[in-house]
Amino acid sequence: MIRTTAKAFALLATAALIISGCGGGGHSGTSVPTTPNANKNTGGSPNTTSLTGNFNFGQALISKLTYQGPAKAGSMTIPVMVKMQNAAGLVQYAQSASNPASGNYRRWLTPSQIAAQYGATASDYANAAKYLQSYGLRVAGWPQREILTVSGSTAQFAQAFGTSFGNYTFMGKKIVAANSAAHVPSTVPIVSAPLIRALPMRSYLIHGNNSVFYGYSPQQMATGFDSYNAWRSGFTGASISVAIIGTGAVINSDGKSDDLVSLSSYWHAQVASLTQVNASPQPASTANGNTGTGAVDPTLNLAPAPPITGSPGCAPYVVVNGSDTGTEYIENYQQSGCNPEDGEAQLDSQSVASLAPGANVLFYQAFNQNEGCFNTTTGDYDSSATTGACPSGDVGQQYEGIEIADDSIQQVIADNTADAVTMSFGGPENLNYAYGYINTPADPGPGQIEMASMVAEGIAVFASSGDDGAWECFDPSTGLPQGTACASYPASDPNVVAVGGVNIPLDESGNLTGSITAWADNTTLGGDGSFGNNVGSGGGVSTVFPAPAWQAAALSAPMRWLPDWSLDADPNTGPSVFYYGYPEAIGGTSASAPASAAMWALVLQACRSSSTCNKGGATGYRLGNPAPLIYSIYAKSNTLSGAYTAAGFTPQLGYSSVFYDVQWGDNQAVPAPGPLPTPVQTPIGYNSGPGYDQVTGVGAPFAGHLIQAVTGTTVP
Repeated sequence: MIRTTAKAFALLATAALIISGCGGGGHSGTSVPTTPNANKNTGGSPNTTSLTGNFNFGQALISKLTYQGPAKAGSMTIPVMVKMQNAAGLVQYAQSASNPASGNYRRWLTPSQIAAQYGATASDYANAAKYLQSYGLRVAGWPQREILTVSGSTAQFAQAFGTSFGNYTFMGKKIVAANSAAHVPSTVPIVSAPLIRALPMRSYLIHGNNSVFYGYSPQQMATGFDSYNAWRSGFTGASISVAIIGTGAVINSDGKSDDLVSLSSYWHAQVASLTQVNASPQPASTANGNTGTGAVDPTLNLAPAPPITGSPGCAPYVVVNGSDTGTEYIENYQQSGCNPEDGEAQLDSQSVASLAPGANVLFYQAFNQNEGCFNTTTGDYDSSATTGACPSGDVGQQYEGIEIADDSIQQVIADNTADAVTMSFGGPENLNYAYGYINTPADPGPGQIEMASMVAEGIAVFASSGDDGAWECFDPSTGLPQGTACASYPASDPNVVAVGGVNIPLDESGNLTGSITAWADNTTLGGDGSFGNNVGSGGGVSTVFPAPAWQAAALSAPMRWLPDWSLDADPNTGPSVFYYGYPEAIGGTSASAPASAAMWALVLQACRSSSTCNKGGATGYRLGNPAPLIYSIYAKSNTLSGAYTAAGFTPQLGYSSVFYDVQWGDNQAVPAPGPLPTPVQTPIGYNSGPGYDQVTGVGAPFAGHLIQAVTGTTVP
C-alpha cells in the first residue's frame, strides 16, 4: 500500500495540553487587553489570588505568540483543579503501594478512599463548584474529588477568573487563550484552570510505507514475543479488563467495531470483546449515590462519542492502481472529513483485543459535542457560539478523545474497573511542566495526580515513550525539532511504565529470523521520510522527576530514565491493523504501549489464578505499577545492574530468561530535517548496548517467562 504520513493534531480545552516547543513570536499585532469590562471578579484586587500552576506558566509562552484580536463569543469545557488535602501524599502512596519493599505494598484504594484521604474536602469541592455556578457555569464532579469538569461561555469564564480571551497564532493556527493571569477570590479553593486552547498531546503513530507488507498477523506477534505459549497454557487475559484512553472514535454506526471484526476474519484470529465507555461526570446527587458519575449529561455539552467515520461520506482511500497482483491505496481521510485519530483508535483497540483475546477491552472516550469551529478557508480555529452555532464560514470541530483525555482518565479512576491502562500519546516534558500539568514532586500537577490515582487503585499504566528519539521538544512557530534532548510525558512519570520500540524480524510462523534491534533509522533502512520514523524509540532522562527507588537502586540513576521496556514499534515490522476496511502495517510506540498492556493482562490473569499471588478481595490480583517488578527481574543474575532486589519479591527467573537484551540501534539524530532554531553540530540521543539503555530500556519481554518470573506459574 502507498500511505501518506499524517500526525493528527486538533484543538482542546484540557489540563493535559501540550504546546510543542519554546520560543517564537513576540506579541506583534493588536495590543492585548488585560481584564474584561464590568467583571464581578476584578482580577488583581486585594481579596483575590492568582491561580498557581498551569495557567500562569502558560502566560510566559502566550507572551511570545502573535495576538490576533479578541476571541469570538463561544463555549468552553475545561477541567478545574480544586485544592486537595494532600496531593503529594497521593503520589507518594501510589509509589509505595507498588513497591514490594513497602509496608503499603498492594494495599489498593477505592475512589472514595482517595477522596477521603487525599482529594479535596467535600466542603471545598462544593464551594469551588458553587463559586463557578454563580457565574452561570455548568459544573460536574467526580467521586475522587480532584478536578471539576466545567462548561460555559468564554464570557462566563472571563468573569469567573478575572481575565479576557483573545485569539493568538500558534503553529500556524489560531488558538484561544486568556490574555492575562487568572484570579479567583482567596477564599475559593481553586488552584488551576487551563484557560488556553492549544495543540494537544500527539499520538505516537507511524503509518508503514512498504507497499507489499500488510503487517504481522496477531499470531505472528504473539509467537514472536511468546504470548502464544501463554495462550496455550490458558492465559489469554480472561477476567482481566484493559482500558484504552481513546484518542478517536472506535465504534461504527452499526454499534460495533467493523475493523476489529475484519481483523479477526482476515487473519482467522480470536479477539477480545470491545466496549466503548463514555466519560460522564455529573453533579453529585442521591440519584447517582453522590458519586458524581452516571449517564452523559447533555447540559455539559458531553455526549456519547460519534461513529468512527466522524462525518457523512468519509472516504479514507482513493484507488490509485488496481491489478491482479494487488491494489494500492492512498489515504485521503483529512480531505474527506474522516477523524484523523481513527487510525490510532484502531491500532490501540486491535492490538489489545488480538494480543489478549480473552480480556475485556474498555475503550474510554470523551466527547464534547459543542466546542470548536474550523474555518475551511483560512485554517483558523474559533470558539463556537453558546448556542452551538459556528461563525459564518466555519464548520463544527468537536473535541474528542485525545483532545479531552482528562475526562477519560478521571472516568477510569471513578470506575475502578480497569486492571491495566494504555495511553499512546504524549508531549514534551518541559512544556508539560511549563503549563503546570506536571510540577515538582512536592507540589504535583494534575497529570501526576491522575497517574498516581490509577496506580493507587492497583492499575498498571503503560505509556508510549515517543517516536522522536531523544528529540521530543519542538519549536512553537515551525513545529520543527528544537535540537535539545527532551523526554515525553506521561511516559516519564515514575508511576508509569514507559514503553519504547524495537524492530523484530519474523518469518511467517512468527519465529525470529535475525536479531531484535532498537527501532531507529539504521534499523528501518532510512525510515519513511518523516522525522519520527527517522529517529525512532523515545528515551532519555527526565528533567523533572528523580528516579524512583527501584530504578535508582538498579541503575544508580539520579533522575528518572526511560523507557522501561520495549516492544515492536517499527512500521516495517509492525502489526497488521485494519483501517477503514483495509489492512496495513502501523508502527510507532503507539503500537508497543497497547501490546504491553495486553501482555500484562496475561500476567494478571495468572496472578488471579494463583493462590500465592492473589491476595484476595475484589482487586487482590492487581500488581500496581509493574516497574518495581521489572527492575527486580533485571537485577536478578545481572551483574550490570547492581544488587537491587525488592524486599518481599523474589523473581522466579532472572533477566536473561525474561528479557531480550537489545544491543544494537540508537535514537540519535543530527541534523534534523529542515532548519533548527539553534544549529546542532553533534548527535543528540543514546545508543543501545548490554543491559539497560535509554533506547529500549531493559529490553523486550517474553510473555511466558514474564508470567513465571512474576507469579511463579510455569509456562512451558
